[in-house]
Amino acid sequence: MAFRDKIVTSLFGRRFGLQVHTTPESGGSKGNIDYLVGPEAIRSGVTTAESTGTNAAAYGISFFPGTSAASSAVYTLDPPVPGVEKTLVFNSTTQGPIYVKTANGETILAPQGTTFSVIKSTNNPVAAIKLYGLTTAIWGMAPGLSTASFALSTTT
Repeated sequence: MAFRDKIVTSLFGRRFGLQVHTTPESGGSKGNIDYLVGPEAIRSGVTTAESTGTNAAAYGISFFPGTSAASSAVYTLDPPVPGVEKTLVFNSTTQGPIYVKTANGETILAPQGTTFSVIKSTNNPVAAIKLYGLTTAIWGMAPGLSTASFALSTTT
C-alpha cells in the first residue's frame, strides 16, 4: 500500500524536520550529523500482492502468500539500495516452500555464511526477515534467522 498521496510535503514546519547533532552531542567523530525528527514512526509501504512474474521492490514490506499447490513459489527481489531496509514476511504454512532469490545474483550476508542469494521458507508458521541494503550488490540480513524457519542457498 502506497502512502504517497497522504504525505505532508513541507519540511519547514515545526513538527517535522532535520536536527543537527554536533560531535559533543552525538559522541561520535563524524562531526555534525543530521537526524530526521518529529514523527513517532515511519510508515513503510506494504504489499500483500507479490507476484512471481514481477520483482519485489527493494524497500518496504512484502508479504509472500506462498502457493496452495504442491509446487514451489519462486519470487525475485530487486537489487538493494544502500541504506534502505526491506522486510520479507513469509506465509510458510502452505504446501510448497517459498523461495525469494536476488535479481542478479546479489549476495545476502547472513550469520550462516556470506555467499547466499536465495532465501527458502521451510513450511513453518509465518515468519519475517529484515534485509538492509549495504551496497547495490550486497544485502545484509538482521541476526536471528532460525534454520527451523528458513534455509539459505545459491539456487532454488
